Amino acid sequence: MSKIYEDITIVTVLYNSAQINEIFFENIKNFKTIVVDNGKNEEILDKIKTFKNIKIISKNKNLGYGGAVNFAYKSITTKFFLILNPDINIDENSINTLHNISNQHNDCGIVAPIIYPDEDFYGAFPERNLKKLTLTNALKSRNFLSKPQIEGEICVDVAKWALLIKSKQFEKVGGFNEKLFLFWEEIDLCRRFRSKKLSVIITPKSKAEHKQNKSSDSNFQNFLIKTYYHEYSPLVYFNVQTFSFFYLKRMMKYLFRGISYLVILNLKKSLIYFLRLSASIGYFVNLKFSSKK
Repeated sequence: MSKIYEDITIVTVLYNSAQINEIFFENIKNFKTIVVDNGKNEEILDKIKTFKNIKIISKNKNLGYGGAVNFAYKSITTKFFLILNPDINIDENSINTLHNISNQHNDCGIVAPIIYPDEDFYGAFPERNLKKLTLTNALKSRNFLSKPQIEGEICVDVAKWALLIKSKQFEKVGGFNEKLFLFWEEIDLCRRFRSKKLSVIITPKSKAEHKQNKSSDSNFQNFLIKTYYHEYSPLVYFNVQTFSFFYLKRMMKYLFRGISYLVILNLKKSLIYFLRLSASIGYFVNLKFSSKK
């Protein structure tokens, strides 16, 4: 097991994470660990400062998920780094399995475990299967992956909560796309690995448990950020370059529904649609200004 301690740096990103269980950090105490402070983590940071294996870094602002990992990468000197969400439970045997598989394949960029009971899916690239991209189909893909014998290409869309990444390959593809502040960043990363003929492997021999919704507090600010980028990030991923009638129609729908829910005093749904509208407008405004540079 000592080889994995030499070869792997663990990276975890914290944002508004006061409720995180210290057991997570206790379980990884044998690994070099970089914690990126994206803000509002004072309580948990005070608790983990005593861990000698942990290096806490920050730019004193929220960098987004991918931006935070890219920032941490600048401090990594090991052959691999393992991204772990702070609400993931994974044992050292499973980490060792990921390490062994990655070492067996020179063209491997990412190895990921099967995660339970997470509903994040393992499906085809979104652009490959847009009409059939449903949660039911996605879960079928995950169940299929759990079988010991897998033939053919199954998926490239992995859950970002636990990813063992080969450092030199990460640098080769340019790291995470920081325009994807939240959501879709791991799908985009996998797509770029595959474009470089680098494999992305999900192994049922390694398992992790995801204690969902425990990595950050549920508050109004998080709700605003998640709702906004849930609309914004797909536009970035698909590299939408033209404002068309399709997007005008969709934005008018958001405006109409936002006003309608406001009239009947359903403030939460009204806010959701106004945030979606704001994200769409923000994307195309940014697109226009970036095209002038």
